[in-house]
Amino acid sequence: MKNFTPDTNLSGQREPVAESISPTASGNRQPTNNSYPGPVVFVAPNPPTATSISVDDEDSASIGSVPRNPSDAWQCLAGIAKRGDDGPTPETNPDSLHTNHSAFSFGALRNGTVADFQPNNGIKAYRLVQSHSLDPDIVWQLVVRYAENFHPYLPLVPRKYFTRSALDSFATNEKHLLTAVLTIASKDLVERPEIHEYCSKYMHELISGIAAGADCDVEAVEALLLLAEWEPQGLRPRIERVGRGEEDRAAWMHVGLALRSGYFLGLDRTSFRGDPSGDTETEARRRLAWTSCYISDRLISVRIGRAFWSRGPGPMTGLVSQDFPSLQPIKDGDEDYARIFQATLDLTQLYGNVHDVLYSGMRTSNQMMLMGDYVKYVDDFRLAILRWKSLWGSLPCSTPIQATLQLSYEYLRLYTNAFAFQAAISQSMVLKLKNDDQSPREYLRSTFNNVASMQDARFIYESVDAAKAYLTILVDLVLPEKHLHFMPLRYYLYGIYAAVFLYKARSFGVMPNVEELKVRDLVTRTTDVLKRASAGPDDIGSRYSRLLELLWRPKAAPIASSAETQQSSDFQVQSNTIAHPLPEQSNYMHFSPANDFSWLDLEAVGDYVSGDQLAGTNPLAFDSFQNPDPYQTEQDRSQTWQLNWPGDMTNLLF
Repeated sequence: MKNFTPDTNLSGQREPVAESISPTASGNRQPTNNSYPGPVVFVAPNPPTATSISVDDEDSASIGSVPRNPSDAWQCLAGIAKRGDDGPTPETNPDSLHTNHSAFSFGALRNGTVADFQPNNGIKAYRLVQSHSLDPDIVWQLVVRYAENFHPYLPLVPRKYFTRSALDSFATNEKHLLTAVLTIASKDLVERPEIHEYCSKYMHELISGIAAGADCDVEAVEALLLLAEWEPQGLRPRIERVGRGEEDRAAWMHVGLALRSGYFLGLDRTSFRGDPSGDTETEARRRLAWTSCYISDRLISVRIGRAFWSRGPGPMTGLVSQDFPSLQPIKDGDEDYARIFQATLDLTQLYGNVHDVLYSGMRTSNQMMLMGDYVKYVDDFRLAILRWKSLWGSLPCSTPIQATLQLSYEYLRLYTNAFAFQAAISQSMVLKLKNDDQSPREYLRSTFNNVASMQDARFIYESVDAAKAYLTILVDLVLPEKHLHFMPLRYYLYGIYAAVFLYKARSFGVMPNVEELKVRDLVTRTTDVLKRASAGPDDIGSRYSRLLELLWRPKAAPIASSAETQQSSDFQVQSNTIAHPLPEQSNYMHFSPANDFSWLDLEAVGDYVSGDQLAGTNPLAFDSFQNPDPYQTEQDRSQTWQLNWPGDMTNLLF
């Protein structure tokens, strides 16, 4: 990153970009002196001139379509009125050049550059260049870096903008999208943190404008979706040393804003092929953006355990790779992003169906677990997942893209079968309420020590296998510095969920000693890969590797016999890390096979490892076992179970 050497040939820039910009090991980096402005201060914009108005006009939506509702008609009238008020453009107003010339004369004298005497347009009119925060060469280098490393995982940026000659058009017509590209591409440049700071502050301003109702087009929706996939740290007000799922909340908000903006722009109409609203290229771009909204909405909802957006992005079952011409390969050897996108879309529909049926958050989910109705659904989903693998598992594509498809497949296996694992726990606890001969800890340990005899054994085994398979792919097939470092954050977080799931499965005694040792080694290798994929201590890999290290570190066992120590070590919590321990006579902290957090709730996991969790705040804290006789009748039992199963499924599992 020390030297920016622009080149007009993208293909010829690949190696120099990697050498000059890509981060090296954080331990070997030293801050470098630079000539950039110290504080982050954007120069105040010039007074309104014909030139600045004409640039802003490029951001307004097309008004050539037939109005379909009062909002469309209002936009048409507003556009016509604005054009009438703007007056002549620079080409027809000879005084406009003089205005811009004099406006920048002070900056030219101050910096001693001749370029400031030229009229501002294209990339020179872009805010970060106009304010001297960045220069056009750095902007182009960041665009190249994004195209090489980030773009393949979500190819929303039109490929025409990856040529040097199109940079002016990119800056003029797509300021939201360009700023998102720069923010993502600069997020790991630890030797030049001020670049990411400039980009992030401007991105914040643009996002605020979208939320406030500023004019925007499909490129703003694309920008929000890209940010939701990577969530650059510069957009977050605070970065915790240990990851706690903050990225998921930010992604949820960005996806929600993208959906609302997309609906307002009418992108949902592209779900139907027979409803064109513009030229073919524009229509294809709008369809791709809206389908990406659908994918992002489903996947972020699965991650955080919330319902899908109230007006889900329409029927997508009829869309195939031919519906996304901008993703089709141009020449032999190009990546077929269209087929990759279709594979991702098909898998996302399975994610959505599993979430809708099993993890709906409604009371029926609890009833399904206790009555056993879930078995037929889980079996059907397992079969559908296998069909997807038989269809797309051998799709020819590059190694990192193939890895992302495999990782998504394995996590869906885990997500589906884990529901049956939770159901087995729930059923066992109901049976335990009728028998007080054993402690809850001993009862559950003995139950799950003999998984093979349980009716849901196949689901339990497959959930553990899927979690291990995910981590194995992550450590064996994905290069941390070259691939994982640039992947969307969901592939990091899926790995964290898988490791937390294995921790909880281990706590129930599902794993024999030999398998547990192998799993511990696998998690250790995972934390090492996460660290190697990080550009610095604040990067997502470093932060979540600390979370896993704290979770999996050996817990201090109480003074007891060796047999008792072996049985209880899995459930012990270090007394010096618990802020509000229960009285000594309570069995709460010694039991807690669920460890008082869901494997899908990273914030609760963070509370657990840091000792911030309050006793009894989790519905699965098993407080009922502190009472000698909590249930008197069958009616009392059913009422209590209803209280312990809230509508939100976030804290339901494990």
